[in-house]
Amino acid sequence: MDSTTITLRPPSAIANRLAGQVALITGAAGFIGLETTRRFLQEGARVVLIDLDEEKLARAKTALADISNVEENTLFVRADVTSEPETQAFVDQAVSHFGRLDSVFLSAGLSYSRTSILETDVDLYDKVMAVNCRSAFLGVKHCGRAMKSLGNGGSIILASSASGLRASRGMTAYSMAKFALRGIALTAANELGPYGIRLNTIHPSGVDSPMFESSWPEEERNAMLQNVPLRRWAQPNDIAAVITFLASNDAQYLTGGAYKVDGGSVYN
Repeated sequence: MDSTTITLRPPSAIANRLAGQVALITGAAGFIGLETTRRFLQEGARVVLIDLDEEKLARAKTALADISNVEENTLFVRADVTSEPETQAFVDQAVSHFGRLDSVFLSAGLSYSRTSILETDVDLYDKVMAVNCRSAFLGVKHCGRAMKSLGNGGSIILASSASGLRASRGMTAYSMAKFALRGIALTAANELGPYGIRLNTIHPSGVDSPMFESSWPEEERNAMLQNVPLRRWAQPNDIAAVITFLASNDAQYLTGGAYKVDGGSVYN
């Protein structure tokens, strides 16, 4: 089937599932982060948006302007998620500003053009591990501390990838970091479960975004699409819907899970 013949169904009706929640999203000005922010706001949450790029944060603020009461329900913070002092500061700021912290989506990430392991520069490796992995460790550490202190439990969702479930030729550093997120989530789910804090990872495959396009040439993307049973790439709102579910009370008995959002492309 040609992907151009597929008609996408509209998203499900908004159910106000996050009413009263305060959420924190890193990488919030990116495609998935921004779409998740939009969905969280529509579902009744107040959202703290964290991103390193101040210009992208400003554009995100403009993009969300059509949502009612957005000014009072959002807090925009420029921060480096690989820095422990800055991570602790924005978590403290979120709690101070809104009084609680219920859900966290650690979406900050970095990819690169496909490169053989034999040609991968160690500086690239270090940068990828810092943005994709160190930031998640710091986010879980400090958000987990805040949630434990507040005593209301919570949900922390880590943005892994299909590359964190299978081999991805030419993406060694990226795949290593995404596999590592499973270790963080599983261990933290075990440690923090007694406090009602849930940890889960999501594993998208190709998401229709500039980041995905920059990582894979068009010819290879077209070939890869033939291995996706649904014959289309994910849209950001496909990912946001799963994250919203995991943040909601509908998922309150789910922890330590790895949720594929891959159109069926990862078979094992």
